[in-house]
Amino acid sequence: MSKNKALGVYTSFSALGATAQGLVSAAWDASHRAFCFQSNFPVGSAILAENDRGEARVFHGCNVENDFFPATICAERNAGTTAVAEGYTRFKMVAVVCRKYPGGSPCGLCRQFLNQFGRAAVLLNIVDHDKNVRVATVGELLPSAPETAVETYDSLDATERRLVRRVLEMKGRSYVPYSKNPRGSLFIASSNAGKTRTFTGMASDNASYGGSIAPENVAMYSARTAGFTHNVRLITTVKDLHTANPIDGEVLQVLREFGVDSDVVLVDDNRSILRTALTSLLPDSFGPESL
Repeated sequence: MSKNKALGVYTSFSALGATAQGLVSAAWDASHRAFCFQSNFPVGSAILAENDRGEARVFHGCNVENDFFPATICAERNAGTTAVAEGYTRFKMVAVVCRKYPGGSPCGLCRQFLNQFGRAAVLLNIVDHDKNVRVATVGELLPSAPETAVETYDSLDATERRLVRRVLEMKGRSYVPYSKNPRGSLFIASSNAGKTRTFTGMASDNASYGGSIAPENVAMYSARTAGFTHNVRLITTVKDLHTANPIDGEVLQVLREFGVDSDVVLVDDNRSILRTALTSLLPDSFGPESL
């Protein structure tokens, strides 16, 4: 889609340095070992990482699917968790290839994972069978919200003030004994019949951290269950309106399933808001048409 422009600068394989070429080739080779019996969508990744002693190594990964879809692991996280397990936690360069083109760039979950270990890392997104790439940084995968004007609570109309109060109320209901990060969310959507409803969500931690669920996902899954999937708008609380990666990558990936044109409103503790969009927070996103 026109709003989902490719991220990074197109660069031919021959113009890359030797290290980058080696990483691209390693990612390509790893994609041939993908276990993707469900999707037939092979992905490979290679990560150049350093340990605390400044030693560098390359780690490979492919996507490994499971009959239980949530147990599937993407190539980037496969390579990255291996690197971390070996003590290499400073990611310097990441290469990834989806062998079915256009394929797309990393999904939101992988973006969130990669950000933890190196926003400044170079991203080499392989775009064709000749191993040419688009060069960006990992940080560009989950950028800050645009520097648009922040709107104060007093400047909002009565309807939007109610929404702000409600989303902050949901934040107060959060169950966060482990993360200590309360958050609330509203998801406004329409049904096929044209009716509009607001769905609510709060952060809910689990002792098995991977079992925790984001408030945005609670609200979005509730909306989809009820059949409200059109003209969507996500309203969610954040600590800082202009911080990098203000919403978790997984959340943005779930929102992406509703369409690339989704609107987003960020709300801080001062009840100020910032209006943005999925295309700004998840540029060059991986979505249904990428498969």
